[in-house]
Amino acid sequence: MGTRFDTSWVPDLANSVAPKYRTLSVAIEDAIRSGALASGAKLPPVRELAWEIGVTPGTVARAYREATEAGALRATVGQGTFVRDRRETGTFIPLHPLTNQTLEGQIDLRNSRSPMVGQEHLINEAIKRVMQRGSVVLDDYTRATNDLSTRKALAGWLAEGGVVADKDAIVPTYGAQQAVLVAMMAVTSGPHPVILVSDLIYPGFQQAAKLAGVTLYPIQSDEHGLQIDALTEACRTARPQAMLVTPNLHNPTLVTMPENRRIQIAELARAHDVQIIEDDVYGWLMESRPPSFPALAPERTWYATSLSKCVAAGLRFGCLVTPPGRGAIGQGIIQAMNYRVSSLIGQTVAELIESGTADEIRINARKHLEERATLLRSYLAPWGVHTAIGANFAWLPLPEGWHLAAFDRACAEAGVRIATAGAYVLPGADVPNKIRIALGMGLSDETFADCLSRISRILAHPPVELMA
Repeated sequence: MGTRFDTSWVPDLANSVAPKYRTLSVAIEDAIRSGALASGAKLPPVRELAWEIGVTPGTVARAYREATEAGALRATVGQGTFVRDRRETGTFIPLHPLTNQTLEGQIDLRNSRSPMVGQEHLINEAIKRVMQRGSVVLDDYTRATNDLSTRKALAGWLAEGGVVADKDAIVPTYGAQQAVLVAMMAVTSGPHPVILVSDLIYPGFQQAAKLAGVTLYPIQSDEHGLQIDALTEACRTARPQAMLVTPNLHNPTLVTMPENRRIQIAELARAHDVQIIEDDVYGWLMESRPPSFPALAPERTWYATSLSKCVAAGLRFGCLVTPPGRGAIGQGIIQAMNYRVSSLIGQTVAELIESGTADEIRINARKHLEERATLLRSYLAPWGVHTAIGANFAWLPLPEGWHLAAFDRACAEAGVRIATAGAYVLPGADVPNKIRIALGMGLSDETFADCLSRISRILAHPPVELMA
């Protein structure tokens, strides 16, 4: 039977142990993320795809319905089912691995979690000490007066990393992604605000931009980060209100901006009166780093960070450092979202910082990441894999003969899930033929090594049809 739809994508469900409708729904989301299913592409009619892959029409219909409800597809009566355009207002495409389920028997190397180095016990002990002191507010909402100790502790922690901030400019948040969302909302106004970003960007920030009603404008990057010529042209023509930068261990490329590039960007932002939003979740695991933007352009930098990568993701704690005198703006936005961060979480974080426990965890986490990166390189160095001290993921260019969709599918069939570059590009942008591999936090060394061995074998055997 000949196909009459505008994609050659045909999923392989042969090795699935999960219900076939669920496997097909996940395959659709993965294909959108990898670029195998382009934005706006028409999917096969239900009966035609059912015939192609050997399942019932009801299975395909149920998978299409589930993917539509998730926001990945749209169905139009009389016209068919299409990949939903990411730019459609109010639509959330499942871009990030966290939004997708891993099928039974598969090992997930997509999520770059914090290393577990015994912090469960240390954090439990910190919570006990906080509760024994009776400083946690349980009979009322957290207010400025009773999160003061948290903000003071954060000010000291930030200063150690070169970010000098008054306590009144520190806004506690539930993680760095919320901090970035608050910053986006604080610095933009008008009907069509624009924020400049790297041409590869963490998918969570794409969803944050949708919530903030912001258009993200991609800027080409090089081995030092955002290109100055491209940034200058965009400042002149796109009329941006802000730029979002990740100068330390950019996700997913691992690029760390040298100091000179940071200075150039700060000067450019001043010249065009553009605000700077800095995302710095990985910098705290580096041995050393160039000055952050609050030190280079304090009057216009909104600095977002968290303890998720360096202490524990489950704390869900971060903060936004605003320019001097603008802390009330950030606090006002947080109050509209969730009033304030829980007193229990805030007091626990303060205890972890002031007792030195947070630093102890951070040092042990960095050591563990270095060991994991060494293990990864022992398997994947011949393929040109990139790692960096402090990063909990690696960046790998695929060799000749492999394309993203086929490689993603081959890894999934081998029981390993990886993240392709397609998850990090904005609609319409070119997708580099590269993948991101998390360093297997939560896995034993033996299990992680087994995953790396599988990936190495797959890299060595590209499909014959792609090599021809």
